[in-house]
Amino acid sequence: MQRHPLLTALAAVPLLLCAAPAAAAPADAPPRYAALGDSYAAGVAAGAYDPAAGDCHRSANAYPALWAADHGATGFLAAACNGATTADVRGGQLPKVGADTTVLTLTVGGNDLGFAGAAADCLQPLTTEARCAATLDESGRRLREELPGRLSALYDDVRTAAPRARVVVTGYPHLLRTGTTCLIGTDARRQRFNALTDELDELIRREAEARGFAFADVRTAFEGHGVCAGAGREWITGIVLPRLWESFHPTPEGQSLGYLPAVTAATGPR
Repeated sequence: MQRHPLLTALAAVPLLLCAAPAAAAPADAPPRYAALGDSYAAGVAAGAYDPAAGDCHRSANAYPALWAADHGATGFLAAACNGATTADVRGGQLPKVGADTTVLTLTVGGNDLGFAGAAADCLQPLTTEARCAATLDESGRRLREELPGRLSALYDDVRTAAPRARVVVTGYPHLLRTGTTCLIGTDARRQRFNALTDELDELIRREAEARGFAFADVRTAFEGHGVCAGAGREWITGIVLPRLWESFHPTPEGQSLGYLPAVTAATGPR
């Protein structure tokens, strides 16, 4: 028996409704934000630590928490952790990122080079020139031979995990002011340490921009505010006793006046 044309048309309506694409989120919807990375993103040395974060030492004064508050972020994932390497971010932090994330920030790479050990071997008292040189040589080797592949794999995984996100990858500041009289290392050691930071930042920039990620360069903001800049001008801690793990990290001012403006500019308008 032939079906009436009107009934055929009505029967197709549910199928059309099911096939319609889901409505896109409003342009002014609050961002869904994920913050990944190491101690610089966690906010080590910035105080106001979250007790639930344990040894990750995530701070309410870190740039991710400040950015989330400024932008009314929803579903804020604060996953950065003290001591994290690129492998830690890939294996332990990135799996927590939802596919609906719209903004993702990442600070990582220094621990892959052994920056904490380099600081101990070059910037603490009674360390020898030979020990410092050997440590920085090894950090440079890791930077040139190992880190490019690690960053490449991580950034590819970031794009897969958060396909719709605006991704901002940050660099690191010069930790040390040069050309001053200071008990933290020698001027030559401080210059070499900063030069290694420049090389790291340029590698991070190249790998990030090759994937369409934004790069937040914080070196200009921190200029003149490194260790040995003088009392009241330092946005990086010196040697902190007894909590050595807080040594050579951004202060609350370093997070709010150094990192936050650079990240805010890189994420674009609200």
